[in-house]
Amino acid sequence: MESKCKEPVERRCFVRVDDNVVLKYRKASSLELQAGKENLPASARSFTIKAQFAAIDQKFRPVRSILEQHAGELASYLKAIDKKLDLLADMAFEMDHDLSKLPTQKVSLSAGGTSFLAQKPLELGTLLELWLLLLPSNTGIITYATVVYCKRCNDGDDSRYPYKIGVEFKNIREEDADLITCHVLRKEADDRRKRSKMPHK
Repeated sequence: MESKCKEPVERRCFVRVDDNVVLKYRKASSLELQAGKENLPASARSFTIKAQFAAIDQKFRPVRSILEQHAGELASYLKAIDKKLDLLADMAFEMDHDLSKLPTQKVSLSAGGTSFLAQKPLELGTLLELWLLLLPSNTGIITYATVVYCKRCNDGDDSRYPYKIGVEFKNIREEDADLITCHVLRKEADDRRKRSKMPHK
């Protein structure tokens, strides 16, 4: 499970990377926003199972740090249990969600929101229910988002998706924002390492 990234709120919202994720969305109502999890289908539980595990892990991170210092064998045993839980979480996810049928797409992602290409335009202020799957960890996050811009991209890579939509997360759980922050910072570091290894022209 991922550790909590201790970044200032301002930096969490503005650190942004280009990434490939699985993204699904639909228009939602303010009543659905108020209902929150009660409105989600049964498949949402398996989609977000790794995010739920990570939230629990974050809560007990200080305890685990103490165990690693004073009870190494017990800490190792708990890590082994975590690995087993990860395997079970992957199995639960795969039973309800076929990754081969969930195509990835390029997005610009931060803890405050994301942007993506779309086939049809969306009006500013439109409320969306958004399902975001972070790869390769298969960490699923379900939240709501508000459309903050929509523009036509004449120079897009794929003419089937001529619109670029920017959304701001709405009422996102702090634990989910932390997970996105960790993912973004890790992706940023990985991209920096890859660039440093590229031969200079």
